[in-house]
Amino acid sequence: MFLALSNALGDAAIAAWDAKRAYDSARPITAVRYLMAGQDMPGYGLPDTVAGLRSIRGEIWIPYQPMSFPTPPFPEYVSGHSCFSAAAAEVLRSFTGSDDFGGSQVIAAHSVPLEPAMPASELTLSWPTFSAAAEEAGMSRIYGGIHFDRGNAAGQLLGRRAGARAFARAQGLWLGAA
Repeated sequence: MFLALSNALGDAAIAAWDAKRAYDSARPITAVRYLMAGQDMPGYGLPDTVAGLRSIRGEIWIPYQPMSFPTPPFPEYVSGHSCFSAAAAEVLRSFTGSDDFGGSQVIAAHSVPLEPAMPASELTLSWPTFSAAAEEAGMSRIYGGIHFDRGNAAGQLLGRRAGARAFARAQGLWLGAA
Protein backbone atom coordinates (compact mmCIF):
# COMPACT_ATOMS: atom_id res chain seq x y z
CA MET A 1 0.00 0.00 0.00
CA PHE A 2 2.78 2.45 0.87
CA LEU A 3 4.47 1.80 -2.48
CA ALA A 4 1.26 2.71 -4.30
CA LEU A 5 0.50 5.63 -2.00
CA SER A 6 3.93 7.26 -2.16
CA ASN A 7 4.14 6.82 -5.92
CA ALA A 8 0.63 8.26 -6.36
CA LEU A 9 1.60 11.32 -4.32
CA GLY A 10 4.81 11.75 -6.30
CA ASP A 11 2.95 11.42 -9.59
CA ALA A 12 0.26 13.83 -8.35
CA ALA A 13 2.94 16.40 -7.47
CA ILE A 14 4.52 16.14 -10.92
CA ALA A 15 1.16 16.37 -12.68
CA ALA A 16 -0.08 19.28 -10.54
CA TRP A 17 3.09 21.32 -10.94
CA ASP A 18 3.20 20.61 -14.66
CA ALA A 19 -0.36 22.01 -14.93
CA LYS A 20 0.54 25.00 -12.75
CA ARG A 21 3.44 25.88 -15.04
CA ALA A 22 1.44 25.22 -18.22
CA TYR A 23 -1.57 27.35 -17.23
CA ASP A 24 0.23 29.99 -15.09
CA SER A 25 -3.07 31.19 -13.60
CA ALA A 26 -3.62 33.99 -11.12
CA ARG A 27 -4.44 33.30 -7.50
CA PRO A 28 -7.67 34.67 -6.01
CA ILE A 29 -5.78 37.49 -4.26
CA THR A 30 -4.62 38.85 -7.63
CA ALA A 31 -7.91 38.32 -9.46
CA VAL A 32 -10.13 39.70 -6.70
CA ARG A 33 -8.00 42.77 -6.10
CA TYR A 34 -7.96 43.54 -9.84
CA LEU A 35 -11.55 42.66 -10.75
CA MET A 36 -13.17 44.05 -7.59
CA ALA A 37 -11.05 47.22 -7.22
CA GLY A 38 -13.26 50.12 -6.25
CA GLN A 39 -16.17 47.86 -5.30
CA ASP A 40 -17.42 46.83 -1.87
CA MET A 41 -17.48 43.13 -1.08
CA PRO A 42 -17.52 40.85 1.98
CA GLY A 43 -14.02 40.07 3.21
CA TYR A 44 -11.39 40.37 5.90
CA GLY A 45 -9.18 43.14 4.50
CA LEU A 46 -5.80 44.03 5.91
CA PRO A 47 -4.75 43.52 9.54
CA ASP A 48 -4.51 47.24 10.26
CA THR A 49 -8.27 47.57 9.78
CA VAL A 50 -11.21 46.34 11.86
CA ALA A 51 -11.03 42.56 12.46
CA GLY A 52 -13.66 40.09 11.30
CA LEU A 53 -15.79 39.65 8.20
CA ARG A 54 -17.24 42.92 6.96
CA SER A 55 -17.73 44.99 3.82
CA ILE A 56 -14.35 45.99 2.35
CA ARG A 57 -13.00 47.44 -0.88
CA GLY A 58 -11.94 44.76 -3.36
CA GLU A 59 -8.41 46.13 -3.69
CA ILE A 60 -7.61 45.29 -0.04
CA TRP A 61 -9.11 41.77 -0.04
CA ILE A 62 -6.88 39.05 1.38
CA PRO A 63 -7.35 35.28 1.65
CA TYR A 64 -8.42 33.86 4.99
CA GLN A 65 -4.82 33.05 5.89
CA PRO A 66 -2.20 34.36 8.32
CA MET A 67 -0.66 37.59 7.05
CA SER A 68 2.79 35.97 7.31
CA PHE A 69 1.79 33.70 4.37
CA PRO A 70 -1.39 34.97 2.70
CA THR A 71 -1.03 33.01 -0.55
CA PRO A 72 1.42 30.54 -2.11
CA PRO A 73 4.03 31.95 -4.53
CA PHE A 74 3.11 29.77 -7.51
CA PRO A 75 0.15 29.51 -9.95
CA GLU A 76 -3.37 28.64 -8.78
CA TYR A 77 -4.47 26.05 -11.36
CA VAL A 78 -4.59 23.18 -10.38
CA SER A 79 -4.91 22.81 -6.63
CA GLY A 80 -2.04 20.72 -5.31
CA HIS A 81 -3.93 19.95 -2.08
CA SER A 82 -6.88 18.69 -4.11
CA CYS A 83 -4.64 16.63 -6.36
CA PHE A 84 -2.66 15.03 -3.51
CA SER A 85 -5.76 14.33 -1.42
CA ALA A 86 -7.67 12.75 -4.30
CA ALA A 87 -4.66 10.63 -5.31
CA ALA A 88 -4.30 9.32 -1.76
CA ALA A 89 -8.05 8.66 -1.45
CA GLU A 90 -8.03 6.72 -4.72
CA VAL A 91 -5.15 4.50 -3.60
CA LEU A 92 -6.65 3.88 -0.16
CA ARG A 93 -10.04 3.07 -1.68
CA SER A 94 -8.47 0.74 -4.23
CA PHE A 95 -6.21 -1.00 -1.70
CA THR A 96 -8.93 -1.59 0.90
CA GLY A 97 -11.66 -2.34 -1.63
CA SER A 98 -13.92 0.22 0.04
CA ASP A 99 -14.24 3.99 0.26
CA ASP A 100 -15.14 3.67 3.98
CA PHE A 101 -12.87 5.75 6.20
CA GLY A 102 -14.58 6.88 9.40
CA GLY A 103 -11.88 9.36 10.35
CA SER A 104 -12.49 12.33 12.61
CA GLN A 105 -10.69 15.22 14.29
CA VAL A 106 -11.70 17.22 17.34
CA ILE A 107 -11.11 20.97 17.09
CA ALA A 108 -10.80 22.59 20.51
CA ALA A 109 -12.95 25.59 21.38
CA HIS A 110 -11.25 28.95 20.75
CA SER A 111 -8.37 27.40 18.81
CA VAL A 112 -8.51 29.13 15.39
CA PRO A 113 -5.45 31.43 15.20
CA LEU A 114 -7.10 33.94 12.85
CA GLU A 115 -10.21 34.19 15.03
CA PRO A 116 -9.41 33.11 18.60
CA ALA A 117 -13.09 33.10 19.57
CA MET A 118 -13.74 30.31 17.04
CA PRO A 119 -15.10 27.75 17.32
CA ALA A 120 -17.31 28.81 20.20
CA SER A 121 -17.37 25.22 21.48
CA GLU A 122 -15.51 22.00 20.73
CA LEU A 123 -16.15 20.85 17.17
CA THR A 124 -15.71 17.39 15.68
CA LEU A 125 -15.03 17.10 11.98
CA SER A 126 -15.66 13.68 10.47
CA TRP A 127 -15.24 12.00 7.10
CA PRO A 128 -17.21 8.82 6.41
CA THR A 129 -15.20 8.06 3.26
CA PHE A 130 -11.73 8.63 1.85
CA SER A 131 -13.41 10.54 -0.98
CA ALA A 132 -15.22 12.83 1.47
CA ALA A 133 -11.93 13.61 3.23
CA ALA A 134 -10.27 14.41 -0.10
CA GLU A 135 -13.19 16.59 -1.18
CA GLU A 136 -13.13 18.55 2.08
CA ALA A 137 -9.36 19.03 1.84
CA GLY A 138 -9.89 20.59 -1.58
CA MET A 139 -12.79 22.73 -0.40
CA SER A 140 -10.67 24.08 2.45
CA ARG A 141 -8.47 25.78 -0.14
CA ILE A 142 -11.49 27.49 -1.69
CA TYR A 143 -12.77 28.58 1.74
CA GLY A 144 -9.32 29.95 2.55
CA GLY A 145 -9.22 32.01 -0.64
CA ILE A 146 -6.26 30.11 -2.04
CA HIS A 147 -8.03 28.44 -5.00
CA PHE A 148 -11.00 28.88 -7.30
CA ASP A 149 -13.60 26.13 -7.79
CA ARG A 150 -12.14 25.08 -11.14
CA GLY A 151 -8.65 24.66 -9.68
CA ASN A 152 -10.08 22.40 -6.99
CA ALA A 153 -12.22 20.35 -9.40
CA ALA A 154 -9.38 19.88 -11.88
CA GLY A 155 -6.98 18.99 -9.06
CA GLN A 156 -9.40 16.38 -7.73
CA LEU A 157 -9.80 14.81 -11.18
CA LEU A 158 -6.07 14.83 -11.86
CA GLY A 159 -5.39 13.30 -8.44
CA ARG A 160 -7.92 10.50 -8.91
CA ARG A 161 -6.32 9.65 -12.25
CA ALA A 162 -2.80 9.71 -10.81
CA GLY A 163 -3.92 7.56 -7.87
CA ALA A 164 -5.64 4.99 -10.12
CA ARG A 165 -2.60 4.69 -12.39
CA ALA A 166 -0.13 4.44 -9.52
CA PHE A 167 -2.26 1.81 -7.81
CA ALA A 168 -2.58 -0.24 -11.01
CA ARG A 169 1.19 -0.13 -11.56
CA ALA A 170 1.98 -1.07 -7.94
CA GLN A 171 -0.61 -3.83 -7.97
CA GLY A 172 0.98 -5.22 -11.12
CA LEU A 173 4.32 -5.32 -9.31
CA TRP A 174 3.08 -7.13 -6.21
CA LEU A 175 1.04 -9.56 -8.30
CA GLY A 176 4.07 -10.30 -10.51
CA ALA A 177 2.25 -9.09 -13.63
CA ALA A 178 4.44 -6.05 -14.37
